[in-house]
Amino acid sequence: MIKPRNRQLNSSVSVLHIAMKARMLTAARPYLQLLALLTLTPPPSFYERVTQRCERLLLMLGFGCYSFCFLLLAIKVTYVNIVILNFEILILEVEDFTSAQGKIQKLCYPILLAVIHGNMLIYFRKLGSIYVEIAALELDIEVASQSFVGLGKRFKFRQRLAKFIGLWLAFLIIAFPCVSVPSLTDYMDWYNKIFTEFILMVLQLKIVEYGLFVVLVQELLLRLRCSLIHLQQEFTTCEQRVLLQALCVALQRNKLLVARVWKLVGELEVYYTLPMLFVFVNNGVAMLHIVNWAFIQTLNPNDCAYCRFTRFGNVMVLLINLLIPCWLSQNCIDTYQSIKRIIHNIRCSFGKCNPVQLSNVLREYALQMEHLKLRFTCSNFFDINLRNFGGMVLTIVTYSVILIQFKLQDLVEAKRKLMQKA
Repeated sequence: MIKPRNRQLNSSVSVLHIAMKARMLTAARPYLQLLALLTLTPPPSFYERVTQRCERLLLMLGFGCYSFCFLLLAIKVTYVNIVILNFEILILEVEDFTSAQGKIQKLCYPILLAVIHGNMLIYFRKLGSIYVEIAALELDIEVASQSFVGLGKRFKFRQRLAKFIGLWLAFLIIAFPCVSVPSLTDYMDWYNKIFTEFILMVLQLKIVEYGLFVVLVQELLLRLRCSLIHLQQEFTTCEQRVLLQALCVALQRNKLLVARVWKLVGELEVYYTLPMLFVFVNNGVAMLHIVNWAFIQTLNPNDCAYCRFTRFGNVMVLLINLLIPCWLSQNCIDTYQSIKRIIHNIRCSFGKCNPVQLSNVLREYALQMEHLKLRFTCSNFFDINLRNFGGMVLTIVTYSVILIQFKLQDLVEAKRKLMQKA
């Protein structure tokens, strides 16, 4: 006889197993598996049915040990980089805040990775509920759209994933090593360079994972918007009372599905607040450190000319990697806002001759869209959109200018002291 707790556990595992077989999650599965291989997200297989519970626990224990090895590697890389940083500062005689800034930037490696792993552990079940909700929304949208002929043929989700996430991954894997490896010091052994580059790449790919879920949300909104456009066309040619009632019911269902997508974005916010907050801070600190180090190396006669271009390229890649999720989030917000415009167009198309039932549904829908504003945010610390990206770039440029001014002032004072001694 199965105990109630075991029955509930088996039921939840079964629901997750069905959810992971949904078409959208199946299309996203290769990307999730790659990210799981880099210990950025739990493997999709953890949310599927297994023959025995013991086997599932062993898999989770193995993944935990595997993730811990990644964390140890990040700690080793941090230690090596700090030792070499202190050595270079001693040689170049730049004993200002460069040492503190450099150490903070290097310590971001294990801290960010520990935050990612801790977040996975704390919100393991929440991620499973997010998968379930995505699959349930996909199924409910398909059921609600069955009456629209040819609607399913318009969605080529795999191609959209390849276009956005696939090209993004390819860009990072190719461009990031090209600009960051030459910038690594010659005092570092080749194998430490490989380990450092690997950890840096892993940390940047966490942003790709977030972008993947934003694309999933936008796909759901695109399908709902397409259903709404079909409803709008049906309303313009509707002359039968029975058909009008059916269309009002479909419109009400569309409204509820949009509200569920909005709630899903809130669940994603809870899951990604800490990782995305630390990723943005990490990239900002890294860019400031690169600018500071580039200025120091301009005074170094042994610095190669090519390295100066790669440092600029490194900053640009870090900026682009922050720009893409902001752009994807902005696209998703724009798609959400377009639903509001369609509702307004339906209300205007009838003028003052709106049937009472339709008028009530449209009013409820419009009020919902006014009340439920779609935002991609890190618990209100900052929003992830193009406007926030512009503000972040302005902040980094401002700090860089202040940094260079302090450096120039120190340089002038050092020359003045040398002249006084002479």
